[in-house]
Amino acid sequence: MKNLRQILQPRYVFVVTMAVLLFTSSSVASAQKMPPHGFLGSATVNSSPAADGTVVAALVDGQQVTAKAVTDGSYPVLLVGLTDSFVGKTVTFTIGGIPAVETALRQAGEVTELNLTATPAGELTPTGTSTPIPAMATGEKGDTGPAGPPGQQGVQGPAGPSGSGGPAGPAGSAGPAGVAGPQGTQGLTGPEGAAGTNGSSLTGILALVFAALAFIGTFGSMIWRRLVDY
Repeated sequence: MKNLRQILQPRYVFVVTMAVLLFTSSSVASAQKMPPHGFLGSATVNSSPAADGTVVAALVDGQQVTAKAVTDGSYPVLLVGLTDSFVGKTVTFTIGGIPAVETALRQAGEVTELNLTATPAGELTPTGTSTPIPAMATGEKGDTGPAGPPGQQGVQGPAGPSGSGGPAGPAGSAGPAGVAGPQGTQGLTGPEGAAGTNGSSLTGILALVFAALAFIGTFGSMIWRRLVDY
């Protein structure tokens, strides 16, 4: 009895899928005359596993009929031929556009594990006989896809250094005189001066004597004039 891991292998998944398509969809069953032939396995280029994303293509009569991308060194199931026109024909393969050494006959409803190997043309080992390499047909160029959404705005960069200062401008003309301010408040009274020294007593007496003599002289001359006049 197979365990769950074996049941989930690509070979069994393909078989179950084909059974569902054949027995549950009458429209599909009537349209396809024969079930396809499935191929899966590893993909090796120049003795190394093919890189992820490398395209493995299946060709019949030089025409590409299906292709899948490599993941972890293996290619997923390639379904070849949904009609009886491919029955018994040789299926060739390419790995990244390089022809694979292995080929197979297309058989209806089969699942074949086919490990593909390829060697670039510049690294082929010379032999006595040459094997013709099937030409790879290129399909028509598809329509250009729609433009993607605009990306997010980038982060603002750092500010640049400050520029040098310009020359000083000319001096402006003098403005009009301002209005006189209000009168200031009166200042404080200064301190009292020192008292003067007392005069000499002798000087005072002499002053009185001279004053008396001047008085007598003035009135004496007046009296004398009066007496003379009489």
